[in-house]
Amino acid sequence: MINLFSKFTHSIYQLSGFDRNQQNTFKHPIFILLSFFLVAVMLLAYSNHFYNGFHFDDSHTIEDNHAIKELNVSAFFRDVTTFSSLPSNRSYRPYTTLENALDYKIAGGLHPLAFHIHIFSFFLFTCAALLLFVKKLLDRIEFSKCNQFWGLLVAAVFGLLCANAETVNYIIQRSEIIAGFYILLGFTAFLSGGKWRKWHLYLIFPFIGFFAKEMALVFSPLLFLYFLIFEEEADLLHFYRPQEFKKSLRSFVKVFPSFILTLAFLVFYFSMLPDTFAPGGANRYNYLITQPLVLCHYILTYFIPYNLSADTDWVVFESILDYRAIVGIIIISLLLYLALKASKKRETKLFSFGLLWFFIALLPSSSILPFAEVLNDHRSFIPYMGLTIAFIFGTKFVLETYLPRIIATKNGQNALVFMGLFFLFANAYGVHQRNKVWKDEASLWYDVTQKSPKNGRGHMNYGLALMAQGDYTNAESSFMKALELAPTYSSIYINLGILKNATGDKDRATEYFEKALSLNQSSHKSHYYYGRFLFQQNEFEKAIENLKKTNDISSNYINTHELILKSYHHLEDWEGMKSFANNILETSPKDHLANKYIAIAASQKSILQVLEAEIANSPSPEKYLNLSLKFYNDGLYEDCLRAAKMALELKADSPGAYNNIGIANFYLFNYDEAIEAYEKALKLKPDYQLAKNNLKNALERKNRLAMTTEGMDKVELSEHYINLSYRYYKEENYLKCIAAAKKSIAIVPNAAAYNNICSAYNQLKQYHKAIKACKEALKLVTDHKLANGNLNYALQQRENQ
Repeated sequence: MINLFSKFTHSIYQLSGFDRNQQNTFKHPIFILLSFFLVAVMLLAYSNHFYNGFHFDDSHTIEDNHAIKELNVSAFFRDVTTFSSLPSNRSYRPYTTLENALDYKIAGGLHPLAFHIHIFSFFLFTCAALLLFVKKLLDRIEFSKCNQFWGLLVAAVFGLLCANAETVNYIIQRSEIIAGFYILLGFTAFLSGGKWRKWHLYLIFPFIGFFAKEMALVFSPLLFLYFLIFEEEADLLHFYRPQEFKKSLRSFVKVFPSFILTLAFLVFYFSMLPDTFAPGGANRYNYLITQPLVLCHYILTYFIPYNLSADTDWVVFESILDYRAIVGIIIISLLLYLALKASKKRETKLFSFGLLWFFIALLPSSSILPFAEVLNDHRSFIPYMGLTIAFIFGTKFVLETYLPRIIATKNGQNALVFMGLFFLFANAYGVHQRNKVWKDEASLWYDVTQKSPKNGRGHMNYGLALMAQGDYTNAESSFMKALELAPTYSSIYINLGILKNATGDKDRATEYFEKALSLNQSSHKSHYYYGRFLFQQNEFEKAIENLKKTNDISSNYINTHELILKSYHHLEDWEGMKSFANNILETSPKDHLANKYIAIAASQKSILQVLEAEIANSPSPEKYLNLSLKFYNDGLYEDCLRAAKMALELKADSPGAYNNIGIANFYLFNYDEAIEAYEKALKLKPDYQLAKNNLKNALERKNRLAMTTEGMDKVELSEHYINLSYRYYKEENYLKCIAAAKKSIAIVPNAAAYNNICSAYNQLKQYHKAIKACKEALKLVTDHKLANGNLNYALQQRENQ
């Protein structure tokens, strides 16, 4: 294999005319070919991930986050609430929010392809930055005459590392990639020397990285580590000795500007965090004693990614005497000792630097700051940069020191090349397989339930995925399993409520939603999903009450604003609608939804009238036909008739339109017009069974009315319809009550009929219509007691809304 590669190299040199005296350059033809080959392999490994969906924390930072729908850069940097719709997770990461908003705008919505292309491109840039950093570092210590190839090897191992698929696939964790990219650029600029170092311009890059994720704060301690190992050549194991301590002081002086910048940003960062922010971690001590074994897990996963999980079921250890805590502490202590000892020798400095980089980069998440999750595989992304350096240069040292005979023979060299290629391609295969797991919610959370069976949240999310597929039986089983593991987790009850609502069990759904609220009154999700359920049940006042609580807790959550405004619209509470829309405009003056409902409140158009206006901009007979049915279902028979006639204008031979005209006239007591319309429908479609049934019903009603009203004059006929209206009112059929009263008015205008209309609208809680009807009654009879009473009631109720 080595011979073949040597011949191939010789041929490439001849073809390119490359000067062998300039080996350590990026213009090296073999380097260029291998770089292109690496990019191709990475593309192949990740080729099946570009359409993978949003998962886990993507929900509150992207999917449910209303803020990213507008590209408001200044708001992202000054308002921490724009990062997430979940108050407890509102960290200050404006750069990440900006990238999410850009991808949302480019994609025209929540389409993951644009997000994944952007993230993967940044991942490639990060690998390139790692290559550049390693080469400059090796040049600085005069490591070899072909340092670019060592840099490429580090980039290849890191770029194809299976464990990194957890970060690349997890869209919101793009922040890890961005922060890592700017840390590497900072080091590259620093190692470039000149004005970059003299004027501390290299700090520009980690400063930008700070705004992507606070993880970039590790740049300063990593730079301090660089000064200690490579410039001061300190013996870190004996740092307490006077000579070594002086080296530490000199290193600190050198790193002081970055330290001050980091400290200043840290103060600023904490000042930006809202009071609601909560990492959600356990006791600091318990979290800390668990982390040594967590670090062991990250190291093991680097080499054997057998148990990667999007959401593990690890919990903190209760005592330092737990054997797992003891094992973790012993292993990490030995590795730290090895890293510190290795800092002394020139041959092992890179190993020491890489391994200590790994530990330092994990300090923000694996030390005294407790997080809700004991471990997350994406947290190791930046630390793995250092571990890769330690792995490669540590392996080189071991081979050269303890196995020199192997690397001296062609067979040994071939074996090493084979093992290296096997490691890379095995990881590439692993990446491809993990991409399949991250494909959708069902595949991801099924994997979690298998890898982390004691994770209640994992079972709940798998149940959610099954529910989305319509598999309600197995979804409920998953929710119940989740309840066994996490009986006080309010989200499980929310999802059970959603499931029961979907299966038609409204009473049980109500119980689950109320249980979720009793467990967590401060949860915006508990209020939101109960409010949405109430909206679907036409309980608009209670819906507004819960949805406003959602908005108070999380103003950027999903479509809360829309549901509140729609609820006001259903109630035709124009003042409430206008007030809430103006509240939105105070913070988002260009909000399209708020401006839309301001206009609706001014025109006081009903929901269906607004829909009709939208259809008028793009009319079709089908749209008007559907609109006429909506008007019919709402008891707006005149509007049903009008919309059906509009459909007929666009399509004269529409039997459906004639049938709807017949239905509207039937409920308006215009039986002759109804019969005529049904007959036209049947002429166009003789086998139209619905029209046949409606025609038969209309003929019967006409004959019955003729018998009942025979010999009546107009006043008596009008009185007949008033009585009919009153009968419908007592039966609580308020829409028919209104229709009968209007028929009475059409024959002879009278105050009693207007009063019946007022009473019916009061019962329907459409107080503005009730007020209008009562005023018409009082125009005819100024001292009408019932009309006055109904008017006062309507006015009072409207004020209380």
